[in-house]
Amino acid sequence: MHMSTALKCLLVCLTLSMFSCDRGAPVVVVYVSTDEQVARPVLDAFEQETGVRVLMVGDTEAQKTSGLLARIRTERRAPIADVLWSSEVFGTISLANDGLLAPHVSQLTEAWPLQWRDADRRWYAFSPRPRVLVYDPARIQPSDLPASWIELADHRWKSEVVVADPRFGTTGSHMAAMRWWMQGDHRWQSWLDSMAANDVRILPGGNAAVVDAVRTGEALLGGTDADDVRAANRNGASLAMLPLRHGDRPGEGAMLTPNTVAIVQGAPHPRAAAMLADWLLTNDVARLLAESVSGNVPLDSTVAAEFPDLAIEDPLHMNLIEVEQHRMPAITESVAVWGGTRAR
Repeated sequence: MHMSTALKCLLVCLTLSMFSCDRGAPVVVVYVSTDEQVARPVLDAFEQETGVRVLMVGDTEAQKTSGLLARIRTERRAPIADVLWSSEVFGTISLANDGLLAPHVSQLTEAWPLQWRDADRRWYAFSPRPRVLVYDPARIQPSDLPASWIELADHRWKSEVVVADPRFGTTGSHMAAMRWWMQGDHRWQSWLDSMAANDVRILPGGNAAVVDAVRTGEALLGGTDADDVRAANRNGASLAMLPLRHGDRPGEGAMLTPNTVAIVQGAPHPRAAAMLADWLLTNDVARLLAESVSGNVPLDSTVAAEFPDLAIEDPLHMNLIEVEQHRMPAITESVAVWGGTRAR
């Protein structure tokens, strides 16, 4: 899954063909929920390599991904976006289920692992980041931290845990994974109730707000994504994070939330869309994302070996399609039990 010389030549050839086949200068419109400081260097590199001009449309931190998904649904009869680059997977799966994404097959994607793609090739997952517990090492020692997400319901963490609103961004994705993992034995409802009794708080402002609450001492522990902790530390914070496990058995470690790329059904610039989709799946991009403040985990083992500090041992083994089916119930149930956004 590396950017071969043949692929680079193919991208250039496709670019030249667009000058004669597409009206006007080659352009691609991409809806991006990944932070602009992470996405922009990748898209700039694509422009420099291919000559295709990228028009990037982002989303707010509080509405990460959900706003862009709503736009694609609203625009389904007259699409504006060519490509969706999402910082999570389950919203992308829901778009595919609704017939809003187009299949994409290429030399690069042909061998993409089934675990990280749609069976009908309407989306591809890449460069995940772990779900973590953020804490201030000046206030709590690593040896005193909970061993799993389940243990956050222990009474000793009462009034000390915050999460972002599950209706927006990756907190909802994590709740879906928790519900899927716990299904069949009523542990999910019991855990929700125990967390509510422990006064877990839902914060507005997304995962960044969770990190900020821990930084300022408003909360002791927070459920967030690793990239948000790294971004805070880059801006002067001194926080630590733990890729918290779910259970003790193999395959029950930290959750990995992948990026996804998909071509919008009816994309106005299909050739450029295919080029950008392939570009995002190259090892060159995997390296850029690993080196960025986001610190995304490369899927390719050769590239991953270059970034040992990003390795997540024994991550949560998920069936992404099955987990997506739990997403809306998990969001609805968690907000209902935890009481929505609540400030202290």
